[in-house]
Amino acid sequence: MALMRKRAYIQRRWLRTLERAWTTLERGVNTLTTSSYNPFYHLGTLALFLLAVLSITGVYLTVFYRPGADKAYETVAWITSTPVGLYVRTVHRYAADALVIVVVLHALKMFLSDRFWESRWIAWVSGWGLWALIWVIGVMGYWLVWDLQAQWITEFGVRVFGSSVAYTFLGPQLAARSFAFFVIVLFLHIFLSVLIILGFLIHILRLSRPRWLAPRWLMVEGFLVLSIIALLRPASLLPKADFSRVVSGIPLDMLYLAFLPLSEQWGNTLFWGLATGLFLVAVVLPWLWPGRSAGPARITEHLCTGCALCALKCPYEAIDIVPRSDESGFKSLAVIKPNLCVGCGLCIGTCGAIGVDLGDTPTSELLRRLSEGIAAIRAQGERPTVIVSCERHLALNSLPIPQWDHVPDVATTRLSINDTTVPAVVMAFPCTGMLNPEWVRPLLHDDSDLRGIALISCPSDDCNYREGPHWLAQNLKYRRAILKGPLYWLEAAPGDRNAIVAFLTRVVHGQTTLVDKAKARVAAMLASLEPRWRIGLRPLATGTVVVGLLVGLGLVATQPVTSHPQDTAVVRLLLAHPGKLKAIQGTLSEEMAAKLPPGVSAEQVLGGERYPVHLQLRVDGRTVHEGTYYPGGLRHEGLTYAVEDIKMQNGQHRIEVLMKDDDQAWRPVFEGTLHLQSGRVLTLVYDEERGVFRPLEQGR
Repeated sequence: MALMRKRAYIQRRWLRTLERAWTTLERGVNTLTTSSYNPFYHLGTLALFLLAVLSITGVYLTVFYRPGADKAYETVAWITSTPVGLYVRTVHRYAADALVIVVVLHALKMFLSDRFWESRWIAWVSGWGLWALIWVIGVMGYWLVWDLQAQWITEFGVRVFGSSVAYTFLGPQLAARSFAFFVIVLFLHIFLSVLIILGFLIHILRLSRPRWLAPRWLMVEGFLVLSIIALLRPASLLPKADFSRVVSGIPLDMLYLAFLPLSEQWGNTLFWGLATGLFLVAVVLPWLWPGRSAGPARITEHLCTGCALCALKCPYEAIDIVPRSDESGFKSLAVIKPNLCVGCGLCIGTCGAIGVDLGDTPTSELLRRLSEGIAAIRAQGERPTVIVSCERHLALNSLPIPQWDHVPDVATTRLSINDTTVPAVVMAFPCTGMLNPEWVRPLLHDDSDLRGIALISCPSDDCNYREGPHWLAQNLKYRRAILKGPLYWLEAAPGDRNAIVAFLTRVVHGQTTLVDKAKARVAAMLASLEPRWRIGLRPLATGTVVVGLLVGLGLVATQPVTSHPQDTAVVRLLLAHPGKLKAIQGTLSEEMAAKLPPGVSAEQVLGGERYPVHLQLRVDGRTVHEGTYYPGGLRHEGLTYAVEDIKMQNGQHRIEVLMKDDDQAWRPVFEGTLHLQSGRVLTLVYDEERGVFRPLEQGR
């Protein structure tokens, strides 16, 4: 006697196992405070609050910042030297770390609760795009400080992009050559931050009534945590970037800069291949592993009055109201947009005419099964109990009933309560908000022998369909007569079996004095939706600790890391050389050749393919490096760039550099005895005019 429907949400068992572990964490926070003040229920709006903090502090820092290798570090040092500047910079730093953590946790929660496929794919994909944007902006922010972390980022960029980038930062005249890079990075750091607004608008594109602001209590907690950490652990300033020194033993923010040591250890190809692959898998997950909702909903046209309540209350803007010209006498008709419907059933709970069905499940059949189940229990001489719950509670084993692969929408079962079994009719919907009050009105007549009707929903801030408890409260509010019967409501955290068993025990034993009547619950629900100005000490303290842990993960993520061992020295070869022509591109006429200025050859004018450049480094008579470098350009007509770091032992060494830039023999371009120091970088830069390498002067 059950209307069967395959529920994909329940059948994804290993995902539900992971979700059960996550909800255990959330319930742990609820035991210390209440579900109304649980920060894990507001990760999305908490991320927006952190973005607002970053924007405000970022404006302050930008006002005093000056770009350029000769000014950037000094302006940051000046900002850090003032109490206000140090506070703002510290808050900016830790808010950025917390933002990455909160966004990842928000995505994890959406994944574990199966909210990433079908019509929700836009929110899922745009969310990962926002995360990538935040990460890029954060890396640029660290680069703008121009300290040792920025030096490591620059050296990484040199290895990846090479060419003129290496010569710009590692060669002579650093300040003059790199100023344009600083300006570009600063512009992108600001401009990409503005793009986050556009990304968020896309993120909420398919949501009705999106939440922009975090609850006031959460913003208070966030401000307190950031301020306390800023005072107790102010952000430090590492030494200025110095390419004559090895980056060694510096504290590195692993949330943003973990790619620096990992790419060195694993190699760029392996690390970035894995990182890109994982990111792409996450982005395309809605199509790789889609679920199946109970929807889409269906409108029974002859029953629809065009009242538009279903369209108003749909959380995903999946219902349109269109004009109608049939013989019904009504002016409008509700139309479901199947590609946007998530199958929550909230429209069914709203429709007074009962003119909406969910998928292939007729609403009339649900009501018939409900009546049959109650009648069957009465026929056995027992008093029935009706339980209305959501699939989430069923999947996470919150209810004291068996868990089936194919769960009926309406089923007659027996509850296991305190070593006794009680007959009950269980209605399991995608969301408890699908319950239409008109369904239970006939059950609550004066001579009813029902033990009670128990409504079990998720917390109002943690509904899988965003607004289920809210609209359930509204629907019950406007049907006050129903509240006079044995109707009870528990708002329980998913997986909280103990609370639900205790609640059902009170219901079946008629202990109404211990049970919140639905009337009181509706009043409390509506009050909880209002701005919460008054915060108790316990919720405030607990929430502050939880938010503090989220922000504090940024402190733990900052670890000392070494690019090169401290006891090694480095010889750096830096080359920017046109090479010699291998083949001239075209020919000059005699007339044009006669007009060439003195000292200008036809080869210089025409250009053409150039020979690759071969370099060989010998230390104390032993070859330690040999490489071939090719000219740039489509036809290999451009400059040849090279940058090589060779690790060596400290002390005096006889160093020779040989070059071959044509098809002739090798020629020496540097010879000398140099003293190499631990932790220092000796840069040999190619002097094009003299045709030799020379040590780069320090203090550029």
